[in-house]
Amino acid sequence: MKSKSLIMLFSTAVLTLTSCGQVKNYADHLEDYVYTMQYHNNFNILQLTDIHWNYNTSTKASRTYLDKVLKQANDHIVATQGAGAKIDLVELTGDQFMLANAYHVESFVSYFEEQAENYGFKYAIIWGNHDHHGLYNPNWLSQKFKSGKHAIYSDENDNLYGRSNFVIDLVDGNNAKWQIANLDSGASFSETAISPFRDYDYIRPEQTQWWLLQHNRVGDAVPAIAYYHIPQDENLKAWNAIHNDGATNKHKFFKLEEFADNGNEKYQSDFIDVAKDHNLKAAFMGHAHNVDWTVEYEGVVIGLGVKTGPELYFAHIDVNDQDPALQEGLASVGINENFDLIGASLVTLKDDAGTFDLEHLYLNERTSGDFVRWVKW
Repeated sequence: MKSKSLIMLFSTAVLTLTSCGQVKNYADHLEDYVYTMQYHNNFNILQLTDIHWNYNTSTKASRTYLDKVLKQANDHIVATQGAGAKIDLVELTGDQFMLANAYHVESFVSYFEEQAENYGFKYAIIWGNHDHHGLYNPNWLSQKFKSGKHAIYSDENDNLYGRSNFVIDLVDGNNAKWQIANLDSGASFSETAISPFRDYDYIRPEQTQWWLLQHNRVGDAVPAIAYYHIPQDENLKAWNAIHNDGATNKHKFFKLEEFADNGNEKYQSDFIDVAKDHNLKAAFMGHAHNVDWTVEYEGVVIGLGVKTGPELYFAHIDVNDQDPALQEGLASVGINENFDLIGASLVTLKDDAGTFDLEHLYLNERTSGDFVRWVKW
């Protein structure tokens, strides 16, 4: 009897371990990627991108900068929307780290947990290409992201590309009013196993199909907004349509470097091309530090968030620089003094009909008083 019990126990353990290691089919487990938050008009999403904590980062100085950004954003929301309004969700759109160590990762998560408590927000985490480059195992980093009480993050053992694919349904009762799609646009990859060159990655067709299933689950009438890290080919198409072909699409802010589009037709995303026909209202990303250019293209507002913080490189805006793209950007924001292109981006979902506001915050720390400008799209 005892031997039989041990055999049964061993068999159960083997079965459990086997099932734990099985790769799930994403289409059969859509609910595993879904988070919900309570919707209200004037739902505020603050995008922080390319923070890049690394081996050389002073966490004290970086926390001070982030403190100012969060306070400025929350104060701005209260001033424009009234008492009781606040940051509801922070979207961290990739490259939180680059060559960081465990101390930086743990400090980063602890910081956002503290601020989530202070301001009452949740924070969603998306991988960027440099988050893979650290003095840690990526699986360990993923577990740290999951450990945050106020964090929204998914990393399933599935047949869907990437580590951070999930949706946030903004609901009122049982009804979804908006859907926020979070997508892993990948790290750089080699075209061949022996290639020393790296191309920038892209949103895979199965990720697009995954989102279509998620959006169909809540209904095609529900407006959607997407966040990911690496700009896709639509950004370059829109820029060329305006500057080479004379298109009159609405556009604003700065483009002072390339979008890092992978430039290879084989590796082009179909996400916006497909999602624009399914009530996608906007898509926001990061990655290019000298770019916060935004355009309305084929019915979708596509924009890069403002790089957050002074780590690594960022654009220095000189009003006397005669570069046409820089002068175009200056004219669009109406700023007539020098500043650095760092800060944050704020999206406010005005109603459940798909209306939203977009504002860019430029915040530069200065000894004579910080430079702070809000510019509305």
